[in-house]
Amino acid sequence: MSSPRRSAPSKTNARPRARAGGPSTPAYVPAEFSFTARGAYADPFNQVVLDALFTDPAGIVHRVPAFWAGGKVWKVRYSSPLLGTHTFRTECSAAADQGLHGQTGSITVVPYKGKNPLYARGPVQVAPNKQHFQHADGTPFFWLADTWWMGLSSRLKWPQGFKKLAADRLKKGFNGIQIIAGLYPDMYAFDPRGANEAGQAWEENFAHIRPQYFDKADERLAYLVEQGITPCIVGLWGYFLAWMTDDQIKAHWRYLVGRYGSWPVLWCTAGEANLPWYLAKNFPEDDRSMVARWTKIIRYLRELDPFHRPISIHPTAINRYTSRNCTEDEALIDFDLMQCCHGMNEANEIMTKAVRETVAAEPRMPVFNGEPVYENLGGKLNGPWPRRAFWSCVLNGAIGHTYGGNGIWQCNQPGIPHGASPHGGNYGETPWEVAMNYPGSGQCGIGKKLITRFDWTKFEPHVEWAAYAGNPWLPLDGAKWLWTSPLSEVSMDKEAPAQRRFFRKTFDLPKGQKVVRARLRLINHLHTEAELNGTPVAVAWDRQGSPQFNDLTQYLKPGRNVLALWTEHRPASGRPAGLLACLELTYANGKTQRFASDSSWKAWTGKREDWSTADFDDSGWPAAQVVGQLGDQPWGPVTAPNADINGPQSAGIPGAVRVTYVPHDEPIVLRDLGAGTKWRATHLDPATGQEKKLPAITAKADGTATVANPKGRDGDWVLVLEA
Repeated sequence: MSSPRRSAPSKTNARPRARAGGPSTPAYVPAEFSFTARGAYADPFNQVVLDALFTDPAGIVHRVPAFWAGGKVWKVRYSSPLLGTHTFRTECSAAADQGLHGQTGSITVVPYKGKNPLYARGPVQVAPNKQHFQHADGTPFFWLADTWWMGLSSRLKWPQGFKKLAADRLKKGFNGIQIIAGLYPDMYAFDPRGANEAGQAWEENFAHIRPQYFDKADERLAYLVEQGITPCIVGLWGYFLAWMTDDQIKAHWRYLVGRYGSWPVLWCTAGEANLPWYLAKNFPEDDRSMVARWTKIIRYLRELDPFHRPISIHPTAINRYTSRNCTEDEALIDFDLMQCCHGMNEANEIMTKAVRETVAAEPRMPVFNGEPVYENLGGKLNGPWPRRAFWSCVLNGAIGHTYGGNGIWQCNQPGIPHGASPHGGNYGETPWEVAMNYPGSGQCGIGKKLITRFDWTKFEPHVEWAAYAGNPWLPLDGAKWLWTSPLSEVSMDKEAPAQRRFFRKTFDLPKGQKVVRARLRLINHLHTEAELNGTPVAVAWDRQGSPQFNDLTQYLKPGRNVLALWTEHRPASGRPAGLLACLELTYANGKTQRFASDSSWKAWTGKREDWSTADFDDSGWPAAQVVGQLGDQPWGPVTAPNADINGPQSAGIPGAVRVTYVPHDEPIVLRDLGAGTKWRATHLDPATGQEKKLPAITAKADGTATVANPKGRDGDWVLVLEA
């Protein structure tokens, strides 16, 4: 056995300080011990199992897995909060190997004197009330993470690129990174895109782990920890079940626990654990046979890990959107790392309902959205949607949030995008250095800064605390159902292919008139997307949410403009074809201009190049056919969106503090304030972080008060009340 040294998270390759009686390491800082085999093994990874049994000063024994470091070398990493001398002895499956079996030693744990919060306060763990995270010393920990799925591959260059992205996230208030341990999504096993400087994580055919890969991973993960960032290590993507046996996956996890369990990390057992391989016959579905296998792996991980790091699992966005749906025993997971839909209004409704459901469920556990809207995914999901995802989740009980930027999760490089997934889709070519500056990441940081100003662990969701003061929904008067042919000619044969139709409405802005507000409302039965002057601005999945988009002024230009939409009819759904929409512009002089769907719109049956731009010549397009009036059958009446989901969202401490997020630039009514009570009030711009103090608010005799939306803001806003 070689002399112990301090493991990478504190300082790479640093040795413990000498002390009388043996080596030492600070509390929570891992120490590393090396052991060299005397025997020769044809397949060391699979033939040898080595553990070190540490006895702490309280007399408790911890069985710590060793990991194969290559050649004849195995290593053990150990950390503890308990001060004093910790002794160990090794147990090896090759009991005759005197280099591995029966080795003894000790390490003295001394007080930590540095400033790294993961050591000074201790690693992140679940609080005793099971409802939020905290450091080991009890300090609350509000999770704000970024998604670097492929961050351990060479697609994010070490050290320059990796450190640059980490510095940006630290500056914006991030304290966690979700990152995968070598077995990635959206590619076949052993795809070159998954390699780092040392090659692949496993030998071909999953013969054995390749320690060289994880030597390079050590450098990256150690750097995150050194910066006070908690890695949430995702063991592998769920569909690797198709290629690996349960024993191989357990060996993979044993290796990760041996290598990183002593570090301040979180565990995510698998990504999209219930989603089959993209080309499988049952893709996509909520695969319960996969869930049964992952349940066994989670149980194994929980029994294996002597450091008891918090465990979760990442679901796919099908049916239930929570980690609870990826295990047959919810008590096996410590926190819910959700995945909700990537979308706009339609995703917000799904996400808000899912968060509320899991926050209220038993057993209780901390909840955060681990994969919400990826900013600029498909060029559509711009800043307001990641921002709204943050507020909608946190004010409904989430104890933090994970941001995702398209271009970052797959670590695109200039000229070297991720490329196609096996299912054929391409997620975009934006390099990570460009995506790093998307506004949504900083806006999530703004949200965290505000929430953590208060005793947020005592916050309760109270959607009933606020509502829109009037009707915020754009009237649809005059709008008609459109298609490219009479409904009698539209096939409803469930075997018929989907039919996509394209619509345009061209209009001119009056000279010298300033548009101060632009609102768009879409009604459809399936999928519709809208662009203003070639820029994607709206997506609607179905009519139930009656999607409305309010902050569209920035996409207009002087002179000629065009609203371009496509919608899809899917006969297999049994739903009728049709599109109904309205765009309303409000000018600085108070006048409005409406463009409701009617026969003045143009329609076409196929996509044409540049069809969504104002300069496109649509003179050859026929007029859209009016196939029905608002309220007609087979579509039926159009109802207002669910105000409970699509209206203001509030949380806080009753009688002390309230935070209300308002999705649209509308005044609100506050409720349950208490008759005659006075509150200090502040407007927050969630996009810029700018705050404005308001005159004190005094509640009426019925406990209500009306608050105006900020002037000059075409979009969402936040109100903070303090007693």
